[in-house]
Amino acid sequence: MQLVSMSRIIFLITLSFVLNKSMGQFIASEPINESQVKAWIPKFTLEYQGAYHFGTSEWESTLIVFFSGKEIIAQISHGNWNNDGTMWVMQYDNLHNVSIDKAGNFKSDKYKGQFVLYGEGNNLKKCLKIYNSWTVDIEKGQYELGWRSASIKDMYSGKFAIASTQELDPSELERMSSKDLKIMRNEIFARYGYRFKKDGEMDQYFSKQSWYRPQHSNVSNFLTDLEKRNIQLIKKEEQKP
Repeated sequence: MQLVSMSRIIFLITLSFVLNKSMGQFIASEPINESQVKAWIPKFTLEYQGAYHFGTSEWESTLIVFFSGKEIIAQISHGNWNNDGTMWVMQYDNLHNVSIDKAGNFKSDKYKGQFVLYGEGNNLKKCLKIYNSWTVDIEKGQYELGWRSASIKDMYSGKFAIASTQELDPSELERMSSKDLKIMRNEIFARYGYRFKKDGEMDQYFSKQSWYRPQHSNVSNFLTDLEKRNIQLIKKEEQKP
């Protein structure tokens, strides 16, 4: 009986090791089975565009990935409580030198990964696998899956969201009013929660927008290269006599 019990213990330990090895990665902090992770190779790489949700609760974050025309934009948004715990403050980190090859491999200056499908049958989720993720509870050597939770058009609020998602056309800007040009330019900052001068024109305008959350006195570090170029284009048009 003692030998049988010992054999059973050894079997359970071995089984536990195998299960942990096959379910040692995470999606929204939940362990996953690696046998359900499959290659995702669509007809066009543009199909990888989207917002990918990582983590859960206070460790939630979103990685936005899209093609601007000149480069691939990749930006992580996440939040934390302010010092007195009364406001959830959003932060934004830009990835640079981003590339995606035909096999779905994702590379940037900070993180590497691969676009994959997760699940079985008709319940497949489109995901981005990130190695050594930024999520705090992911250990070194593990990877995390973020599932595509939204399209790019759903991630940018405002009247002129195009200023954050596409290269602006100077000829189109020429046809815009000075008022709209000003709103378009400042809307880029407003989306990051920039605090405008109290009771000023932009403060009054954006305070009426349901999506606007003033949180930062400076958002320059949040701007993507695309947004920086578009801001300069808008300014150039505004400065014309």
